[in-house]
Amino acid sequence: MIHPPFSVLFFLALAGDTFWGGRFYRFHPVVAMGRTGRWLERLILRTVSRPWLLRFWGMLLLFGVVLLFGAGSVLFLFVLDYWGQADLAALLTVFWGYQLLAGKSLEDHVEAVYSPLVAGDLSGARAALARIVGRDTEELDLSGIVRGAIESLSENANDALVAPLFFFALGGVGLLMGYKSVSTLDSQVGYKYPPYRDLGWASARADDLMAFLPARLSLLFLLAFFGFSAARRRGVSFGTICAEAFGSRLAHPSPNSAHTMSAFAALLGIRLGGGASYRKTWTPKPWIGTGREALFPDDLSDALRIFRRFRMVLLLLAGVWGAADLVFHLASGRG
Repeated sequence: MIHPPFSVLFFLALAGDTFWGGRFYRFHPVVAMGRTGRWLERLILRTVSRPWLLRFWGMLLLFGVVLLFGAGSVLFLFVLDYWGQADLAALLTVFWGYQLLAGKSLEDHVEAVYSPLVAGDLSGARAALARIVGRDTEELDLSGIVRGAIESLSENANDALVAPLFFFALGGVGLLMGYKSVSTLDSQVGYKYPPYRDLGWASARADDLMAFLPARLSLLFLLAFFGFSAARRRGVSFGTICAEAFGSRLAHPSPNSAHTMSAFAALLGIRLGGGASYRKTWTPKPWIGTGREALFPDDLSDALRIFRRFRMVLLLLAGVWGAADLVFHLASGRG
């Protein structure tokens, strides 16, 4: 029997996220990662208080959760294959891959901001934005709502889609699970205030390290796929688009977050960043991009359109890879 190559499973997982997006949250690996991490976090904080010990136990926390879900998933699939259940292992690979990609979920959450915005319901748009950002949204005007939504969409284009795809393609389900374990722990304990400054140190560093290459690939992909059309629309050269994107790619405390944000800012001809209020305290941030500061609902619509097309291009590339690989496997009789 000819079993489909991994590239076909990769394509099917991405297609599921692209067109369906439902997650079966009761059986979602990230939910299990979060609950495991939260239980271990509380256990550590009840018994440890010294900073150096918190950092040490934070490293063990990271190692344990990554090992449990990353290596554990690989071992489980290996056992299924060993027991002659290769088809079930393939289905589980597709299912887990589909669950751990979040492009459709990200688009839906940002679309939930856009819909009330164009209807003139700023209160509804603020409430929808509050579900996807950490900043205060109660006092945001229309431009601030649009900026927050585009920043969330652009920054998470890497975290929710490109980085998971990168690790899925590179190392299958095991590496994808490992990346999502790191990302989940970073979102839970990777804060800059005590005691998480020490407990989450390893998780935050690991997340920065793992997202380093995917963030830069995301910027290059966005410019390659949409830079020329954006240049024509804006009436500037492709070189100007690239210069704007590369000029702001490090304008963020995180080494990775501004790469996709600067790409979107350049493609749209707008400015992102500039600061935000968190817990009633204004936090200044550098501007990302050199374009227009005042933003409108059409800018968010354009950003969503770019992201949708980006997802479709990635799906097309995955389809080409899967089709070519499948033809090779069928021609060679490999199973």
